[in-house]
Amino acid sequence: MDDRLALLAEQAGLLVQLQRGRLDDGLRQRADAHDGSSLRMRGVAGRRRRVQPRQYRPPRESPTNAARASCARPGCARVRGMNVPPAAAGLAALLLAALPLAAACAAPPPVALDARLERALARRDPAALADTVLPRLAALDSAQRALVARRIAGWPVAHRVAAWAFLQVGTPYALGPLGEERPPDADPVLAFAASDCAVLNLVSAALAHAPEAGGERAAMALAHYRDGVVAFETRFHFTTDRLDASPYFRDVTRAVGGSLCRARRVTLNRRADGGRWVAIDWSREREVTWIPRVHAGRVARWHAAGRIPDALGVAFVRERALGDGLDVVHESLLWKGRTMLHASSATGRVVALPWSAYLAGPGRGHDGFVLFEYR
Repeated sequence: MDDRLALLAEQAGLLVQLQRGRLDDGLRQRADAHDGSSLRMRGVAGRRRRVQPRQYRPPRESPTNAARASCARPGCARVRGMNVPPAAAGLAALLLAALPLAAACAAPPPVALDARLERALARRDPAALADTVLPRLAALDSAQRALVARRIAGWPVAHRVAAWAFLQVGTPYALGPLGEERPPDADPVLAFAASDCAVLNLVSAALAHAPEAGGERAAMALAHYRDGVVAFETRFHFTTDRLDASPYFRDVTRAVGGSLCRARRVTLNRRADGGRWVAIDWSREREVTWIPRVHAGRVARWHAAGRIPDALGVAFVRERALGDGLDVVHESLLWKGRTMLHASSATGRVVALPWSAYLAGPGRGHDGFVLFEYR
């Protein structure tokens, strides 16, 4: 392939010379022969020299002008706007035909996904993407992420969100890895090298909507910022506020839990001592509704009965935090009512584990949970 490219490049260079009228000596001689202006009868040893009467000869043209003049006379071919002597016309046409091949050979190779990832996607089961033998989200470049997006474009939105979430299993935990790329938080608007509990949901929802949003960053702006305006002051710093204002999430706690729910009015970002959780001039009064943890065993049955979708967001409430202006203390994704996916500060990475195991272990201090859907 390298030799072919070198040959085509050399031919392309010759074509450029031809277009500029810089014919080589051999081509000039053929051009002169074509118009007959440079041939002269010469004597041959042992024979009588044929004497021609002296005729007026015009001043000798420069080689370049001679070549151009010869190409302007009858009998010359025309290739893409230039006159070419018959001897060169075939070569010029050949070189022009070779240029598309040269461009094709020089083009970058097509983007492809790892064969194992392709097979996992073909199963149409988001949970199959949790296998850390497969390439993780952080290892995929933008072109490969676009390929994954095309592969799952026909899946329900909740399944697309889950697919991107399961591709993050094993991602290192870091608190607050995203920002606005300028002070007071200069972290990137979108990144995949690390995650926390909220970022897991934000990244997954943004990538699920990237094709119709106009790109990954545009989708993240809608997921993470009020009215899509990227600024620290307009960021959704509180989960339940995001559920009310972002187009990609919706609180369904009351619709699912019904009479089992409890509720309390909370002024978000106003602490009991008069301070703020986040240093912005913003607070909001909201009624936070949650399902007490004693009913957590019902979730799998709710899924089996079709009351909740396959992928459902879950955020956890502690009542003492509600009195201090904080709505939830952790959030996650629940798959089919049984498998919980979250960024764990305890393990230092994104993990998937049984819902019951989380509640009996790391989540035993929570008083209840908020449910939200991906839309």
